Amino acid sequence: MVIMWFLAIIMLTFLLGVADCAGTERTGVLDTDCPSLCNCEDDGMLLRVDCVDLGLAELPSTLSVFTSYLDLSMNNLTLLPNRALSNLHFLQELRLAGNYLTDIPEGAFSGLFNLKVLMLQNNHLKQVPSKALENLRNLQSLRLDANQIASVPESSFRGLASLRHLWLDDNTLTEVPVHALAILPTLQAVTLALNSITHIPDHAFANLTSLVVLHLHNNQIQSLGDRFHLYLKFILNLKYLPPRSFHSNNIRSVPEEAFVGNPSLDTIYFYNNPIQFVGKSAFQHLPALRMLSLNGATDITEFPDLTGTNRLETL
Repeated sequence: MVIMWFLAIIMLTFLLGVADCAGTERTGVLDTDCPSLCNCEDDGMLLRVDCVDLGLAELPSTLSVFTSYLDLSMNNLTLLPNRALSNLHFLQELRLAGNYLTDIPEGAFSGLFNLKVLMLQNNHLKQVPSKALENLRNLQSLRLDANQIASVPESSFRGLASLRHLWLDDNTLTEVPVHALAILPTLQAVTLALNSITHIPDHAFANLTSLVVLHLHNNQIQSLGDRFHLYLKFILNLKYLPPRSFHSNNIRSVPEEAFVGNPSLDTIYFYNNPIQFVGKSAFQHLPALRMLSLNGATDITEFPDLTGTNRLETL
């Protein structure tokens, strides 16, 4: 009996010691693991680290392994060393916008198994860092807008099995990256605005069966593929219907039946296009349509038939 009591006391002492050590380690995170000059906040058992606009030329060296959010935007970073963040297995959101990154090496995001949001906008990237992105299987949102990306090869997003939102606007693209997008079946939103795209080919987004948001405005689009309007009819029939935005391009014609038969469509923007032809049936049977903008289409000789589109308020 004495021996059993003795063993019980030893076990209790050990458990109390472990609990005390764990509490000390976790509550001391803000004091010991917050990088100099950065602001840190507890996020449950994890840590949010804000290092925005501090003039940093390199990554902080004292990042806690419990970091779940890391904002390094608006600094002077030019390079991400290989595996520099590899111990941040709990990291879910990484913001690197507004730096001077020109390239991202293959292992830069190695170990970021739980990363869901990656922001790389407003840098100097000339290509999609496909090798660095390859193993981010849980990534849901990727911002590559406001860089200098001129083309997007077929393998650019290989391995991004969970990607839902992709920003490619404000780059120097001259064509829709059809093949690169085709391997992203979970994609829900893609922005290609503010580029130099001149043509939307047939079946350009045919594999994107989850797509609900598509931005193509402020390009130099002059033509739509003969079968592109079939895809338009598909995405316009989805439950969530943001405005269709094709404004500020060089579109000269809107094909027959381009939008016909979409009962929930509310707004269509085609302004600032040199439209010369609109198919007679392009905007028929749109009972919810309230705004149709064709400003600048001064060369149209025959106005489209709006049969079934009877709630139009602004034209």
